[in-house]
Amino acid sequence: MKTLNVLFAVLFYFSLCVTGFAQSNSDCKFDTDKTDAKTGAVIKKIKAKLTGTETFYFGFARNDTAYTLLLNFWLSGALRESIDKGYKVTIKLSGGDNLILRTNSQYLPQPHYGDQSWTEYSPEYPIRSEDVERIKDLKPLELNLKIGIETISRLFNKKDNEKIVQIIKCIMK
Repeated sequence: MKTLNVLFAVLFYFSLCVTGFAQSNSDCKFDTDKTDAKTGAVIKKIKAKLTGTETFYFGFARNDTAYTLLLNFWLSGALRESIDKGYKVTIKLSGGDNLILRTNSQYLPQPHYGDQSWTEYSPEYPIRSEDVERIKDLKPLELNLKIGIETISRLFNKKDNEKIVQIIKCIMK
């Protein structure tokens, strides 16, 4: 009986060590991390808030081997313009290349009211795995997209690039 208690104690201690070790080494905090019950495909989503005072998230989704660039940002005011199907986002990379992606559906504004009015947008852009790797390797410098007649520009700094590289490493595991 004493041997059985010692064995259980050792197994319990070992499981705590392994779990703690795995969690401490993982910087990946997925918003979604599951497997499709019917297809067995891995489904993951991860995003990071970029630096600055405005709300701007940059992320990726993965459904098996298909990737999607996820943006989520808030603009001041009650805007009515949508991001239409086929609208492009341009990401200027440090190697001098421009990566151009297009939406495959329409994204409507999501107004928020309170002390101030804000409009939230959450467009998604299909992206090839090779282009995800290019973003990781070449580092994005700037992002530009149009909403109606408004051009939205976002400059990326060193901290933004570190966050983007980390989420790309996570999503490509």
